[in-house]
Parts: sequence; C-alpha cells; structure tokens
Amino acid sequence: MEQIIDVEGNYYRFVKIGDLYWTIDNFKSQSYSNGDPIFLALGDQEYLSAGNQAQGVVCDINNDSTLSDTHGKLYNWFAVHDNRGLAPEGWRIPSEEDWLKIETHLASERAEGVDCTEKYNLRYSGSRGINGAFGGHGKSGYWWRSMQESQSLMENWGRRLNLNANSFEKIDGFQRFGFSVRLVRDDL
Repeated sequence: MEQIIDVEGNYYRFVKIGDLYWTIDNFKSQSYSNGDPIFLALGDQEYLSAGNQAQGVVCDINNDSTLSDTHGKLYNWFAVHDNRGLAPEGWRIPSEEDWLKIETHLASERAEGVDCTEKYNLRYSGSRGINGAFGGHGKSGYWWRSMQESQSLMENWGRRLNLNANSFEKIDGFQRFGFSVRLVRDDL
C-alpha cells in the first residue's frame, strides 16, 4: 500500500477509489503544511474560546494522545480552511463532488459484500462539540469537506458514518465543531 507523509513526518496510507486517490488514515498533524503549529486545545474553555475567535484548533480525541495513531486528530473548520493548508502538496480536503464519488463507489462495493469499514479504515473517532465536549467515539465518524465560509448554513459540512450504517450521511455543523480529516487527489 502506498503512503504519503505530512510536514511532521506522519505517514498516511492511500488507495485509489474510483478515479480518485484517498487517504485511508485520518489526518493527525499538529501543524499546518508550512510548519506553523495549529493551536492544541486541551480544555473545554480553551476549545470554546479559540473557536469563538475564529482560531484554528486541533485536539486529540477525548484528549487522549494514544488514540492519535489509530484515529487521527480532530480539527475545527478554521484549521481545515486556513490559508496555510493542512494537506501535503498535491492533496486536498475532499469537496462535495469528491464525497459523492466515494459514496457511489462504496455503495457498489457494499452491494458486492465488501467490508468497506475494514478495507478503507473507516474509524469511528467521534467529534468535539462547539462547547468542547467530546462525543461519539467508537460509535460515529465525522469528516470535513472543503467549503467556503460564504456558503449557506443549510448546506452539508461533511459526512457522518455511524457504527453498523451502510452509507455516509450528509451532516450540517458549525465552524467550531471538531471533525476528522481525510485527504484526496486526482492523480499521482
């Protein structure tokens, strides 16, 4: 299986799904792609305050750094959409179109009996709420999609996959939520 590396030296496995390359590991860097640190919020008040100030935030799931190797980290919208970027060169945060493509592909594989949860390492890493509380670890996975701030709040902000669910669910959210990140690219 092929791998990419981020600015901190973390490795991510990736596979070709349909006509796109997707990482199959959740992102776990504490730095933007230029090496600048992302604010690490441990306490609920730190997390809330940073989000209220439109500051990019990264955090360990349940503030447990031992989960980062297998589950990645959680990021708020401000970190994901910061101009310094998260993704290594050539990679990006998935767009709505990218998510639609992978959903179609995974639905086809599931219909053929493929265990996509294992094949694509779909971790149920949970999320962090706007008040800093963690929830859903081991039950739900949440992932950001790229979107501009000016887009309607009625649009979906990402995807959720619940344990035992057969497909991703479009979800709405707030910029202060903490979700996981996967990366995508068109070609190598």
